[in-house]
Parts: sequence; C-alpha cells; structure tokens
Amino acid sequence: MGAVAVSGLPRVVRVAAWGFGALLGLALATALAIIAWAEWQAAITAPGAVPASFKVEGSRVDSTVGADPAGAPVLILLHGAGLNRHMWDAVRRGLDPQYRVIALDLPGHGARSGEIYSLPAARATVAAAARSVAPAPVLLVGDSLGGYSAMAAAEAVPREQLRGLVLAGCTSPRETSRLFAYLKNIVMVTTMRLFVDEPRFVGRALASLEVADGDARSIVAGGVSLRAVPFAERALLFTDFQATLARAKPTVLIVNGDLDQRAVAGEAGFAAAAASASVHHFQNTPHGVSMRRSAEFAGLLNRFAAQVPGTAPPR
Repeated sequence: MGAVAVSGLPRVVRVAAWGFGALLGLALATALAIIAWAEWQAAITAPGAVPASFKVEGSRVDSTVGADPAGAPVLILLHGAGLNRHMWDAVRRGLDPQYRVIALDLPGHGARSGEIYSLPAARATVAAAARSVAPAPVLLVGDSLGGYSAMAAAEAVPREQLRGLVLAGCTSPRETSRLFAYLKNIVMVTTMRLFVDEPRFVGRALASLEVADGDARSIVAGGVSLRAVPFAERALLFTDFQATLARAKPTVLIVNGDLDQRAVAGEAGFAAAAASASVHHFQNTPHGVSMRRSAEFAGLLNRFAAQVPGTAPPR
C-alpha cells in the first residue's frame, strides 16, 4: 500500500498542476481576448477630427537668398507606428535648408498619445498642417505608417498645393491574413506591456537600427508607445491604398529597402496607380529605410523635390 501511495502522489501533483496551469492559461487568454475586443472597438470608434487643442509641430526655415519664405516649398514628414516626429531628426539635418519642414506627431503618438490612431484622424491632421502653410506647395513624406497616412491624406490636400508623395516601406499588398496578424499583435503587445519598460525596449530597438544615441534619446523623450502599433495596424487593414493613389493621382517616389520583401512585392501595383512614379531601392536594407539610411534618404528627398514642378527650392 505504501508503495502505491508514494508512487501515486507525484501523479496527483502533476494532474493538479496541469489543471491549475490550464485554468490559469484560460483565464489569461480570456483576459487578453477581452482586451483585444476592447482595443478593436476603440479603434473602430476613433474620432476622425483634429482636436481643438491641436497645433502644428515643426519648424520653419526661411530663405537666406531673398525668396519669399511664405511661398517656399514645405515638406511634411510623417513617422512610423509607435514613434513620433523626432524619428525624422537625422533626416532633417540633411535636407536643403531652403525648404520649410513640418514633422508631425500622428494621432495616438508622441504628444498626442492620449488619442487613438485612425486614418480619418491622420488625414485631418495632415490636411490641417497643409492649410497652415497654404498656398505654399507641399510634399508629403512618410515611412511605414507615415507613408500610409500620406496616401490617406492625399485627397484632403488641394491638388494645386500637393505636388507629390515620398512613400517608404508602405507598399505591401493587401492580404486577408493580416487580420490574424493584427489579432496576434494585440495579444503580443498587451502581454509585452505587462513585462517590459517601453522606453528602454524602444531604445534598444532603435539601437538595432543604428540610430545615433542622441537621436534615439530624442525619440524616446518625445513619447513612444507600443500600444499605438496594433491600433495603427487595425486602421490599415481594410483600406485600398492603391485606389486612393489612383484617385489623387500624385507624383510619387517609392522608396524601399531591397530586403523589405512585403513592401517590394507590392510596389509595382502602387507605382501603376500613381499618375507618375519612380522607385528607388536601398541595397541590403530591411524595413525602416529613413532611419537606417537617414543621410542618403535626405539626399534622395532633396533630389526628388528639386525635380518635381513647383517644389524646387528657391534660390
């Protein structure tokens, strides 16, 4: 009897532990599912208007050679998901000083982290920035989420003002499987936020992109948010951005790293939808070209802007 009791005890313990683990896992999965549903509903009902307190963030660079600064071309820079306007600091240092530059915090990011990202809110934000410098010619420049935001806003900027788009890392083909990736990312991000220090985590991610220490500190200080990432992904799920380009008919420069496979796979369709399009690849470069190759990206942007009618810098 004693031998049976002793040998049976570990089995009972194992069964009890398995049952407790299963219940704990079920409780955690239920909690995460509830959070995911709440996030989904919040994203669906996100407002599409610019709040009354909204102010255009950025800088104005006046001409040094006598041109009217009010008419100088304006570059509106739009950042990636989870980051903020300081993502563009390194690129801005390489831009022609004759341009005026506005780097925005998109809804749900940076100084606007209390909001929720949605395409209508992003569209309204970019349109408000363009109105603030009207009638000056404008180029919209976006990387990743910023590129999709630029496309969403293209129809909201008057055609006589919008001269072109620079789209980086935002030409992925539409895939229904992204819905499952979005749901997975909500669970992953929700779990990560329970256990990681967001500023430290993002700082390490920026270091892996070889962002300079000073620029990385500015980005983190400007406000970073893992929570913003699934909201942004949800906002992009059911939008046909090629159709948006076809309606707006802008001049477009598509920029991708050659290792950004999904973006490269879809770029031909986006180029075909634009009125005029050119494509540039950074060799041996994954997603995030504006941060990974900031000086070269700035040079490319200078050259493109100089060739687009109406946006050559005043001399």
